[in-house]
Amino acid sequence: MNIKQTVDQTHIRSINQRVILDKIYSDEPISRAELARELFISKSAMTENIAALLNIGIIQEFGEGVSMSSGGRKPILLKFNKIFQYIIAIELNFEDPIFVLANLGGEIINKFTVNISNDSPYATRLELVLNAVKLLLSSNNLTSKDLAIIAISCPGIYDSVNRTFFANSNFANWNMGDFSRQMEEQFSTSVLVVNDVNAAAVGEFTSGAGKYSKDLVYVSGGLGLGAGIILNGEIYEGSTNCAGEIANEITIHNDMVRARGMSFNNLGGSTNINGLTARIRAEAPQGTREAFAALGKSVEKIGFKDIIRVWRDGDPFLKECVDDIAVIIGGCISNIVCLLNCDLAIFGGEYTVFHSQMLPIINRIVQENAFTPVKVVPALLEKNSGIYGLFALSKEVIFDRLCNQGHERT
Repeated sequence: MNIKQTVDQTHIRSINQRVILDKIYSDEPISRAELARELFISKSAMTENIAALLNIGIIQEFGEGVSMSSGGRKPILLKFNKIFQYIIAIELNFEDPIFVLANLGGEIINKFTVNISNDSPYATRLELVLNAVKLLLSSNNLTSKDLAIIAISCPGIYDSVNRTFFANSNFANWNMGDFSRQMEEQFSTSVLVVNDVNAAAVGEFTSGAGKYSKDLVYVSGGLGLGAGIILNGEIYEGSTNCAGEIANEITIHNDMVRARGMSFNNLGGSTNINGLTARIRAEAPQGTREAFAALGKSVEKIGFKDIIRVWRDGDPFLKECVDDIAVIIGGCISNIVCLLNCDLAIFGGEYTVFHSQMLPIINRIVQENAFTPVKVVPALLEKNSGIYGLFALSKEVIFDRLCNQGHERT
């Protein structure tokens, strides 16, 4: 047997099946003849590959199409089996992690949030997540065997090979390496961990404001300040998955820098929710303090939701704070647009709640300062950007796995 030829044929079959599956997913229902004609795959190869996908169960035969003008039998149509398996998507956000059960078509079946205190130890966090996943399954009469994947988005940098995780202090207790391993063991399924801003960028690119863009940047403001980058239709993560970490905390230990009076300001600390809260506590005038007191809160005890409520009531000091943050973010986006020469910028994250005030400032700065200005638009999917990004990324993993199933050389 010619091993090289066998491997090449196996690889070609995998590629053909993936192309066919993608086409059925996007253009269902569709006939075999249409697939062969549009994908330039021979009739015999199409028959073989369709049979393999039908055998797996990821596609199904469905009804009859329109017969040819010359007459003859009506063709049997093919459709994607969106309930072949299911996806659980988890977004570990600032205050209330989101848990979603969806079918393979990205249709949400169940969704809820779980409050996890910032000071909760890792064991408590793990237990709450495990219970939430079990509830999603049991409430829909599913078991772990019905799961294709658990996809998780979170702040920070995760190396799936070595299971190492780097994040700011707000997420240091998640221990994503151990967490992903324990989730895999508990539910006997693969676990995908994605940076939250990258997931949101993919979500907006595939299903939101960036659907008609080729090169875009998604800038998230709130918990931190980070960017998700799409170049030539693909997420760009860099050589070590750190691309887009534009506001990492920097500590300089250098006598020369200190002697010359130089400084490296913490961009993230100037713009994030913790920085905003700290400024309110330090600088809030009496009127703002009274507005929080009307909610039963002192400025020392306020949370982000309290800030939003007082801002919506028109508090002038909070509007000034939001203006100042918008100026910093506008300058940051302007530089990114110059660096990447992208065709669209999307503003998302927790601060999208302020977009009516922030975006006019951000767009003015970008128009005045970027070499080739682009429009900065709000995230169309809002809080669901990351969830839909997880759906899209999960689909890629699942389809690759299915189309390579049984094709390994023995």
